Amino acid sequence: MEEFIENNLDIFYSLTIIMLIIATIIILGFAIIQMINNKKAAKKSLLTGGGLIIVLLISYHIFASDEVLASYKKYNVDAATSNMVGMGIWSFYILSLLAVSSIIYTEFSKKFLK
Repeated sequence: MEEFIENNLDIFYSLTIIMLIIATIIILGFAIIQMINNKKAAKKSLLTGGGLIIVLLISYHIFASDEVLASYKKYNVDAATSNMVGMGIWSFYILSLLAVSSIIYTEFSKKFLK
């Protein structure tokens, strides 16, 4: 069995990519249909997506650094890769802070605003 998988690894890889593409198209199709049928939910979804894009842009252009240390040169890390990794880390920090803050706000507003 191992030999069969090893000999046909390219086929399995291609099949996985095809399945991911089909699943993505189906998910996006259903999302667009739902947005067309429910305008209020569409507005909320677009605002949420816009907020995520804003966080990613802020993380990339303001916080991420393109500095590459000498120790990372052997891993073929260049300035663009460093910038993308920095964007991912900073966006994680920002989104985590927003999530924790919203949970704390929700719990305190339930307790004190009754």
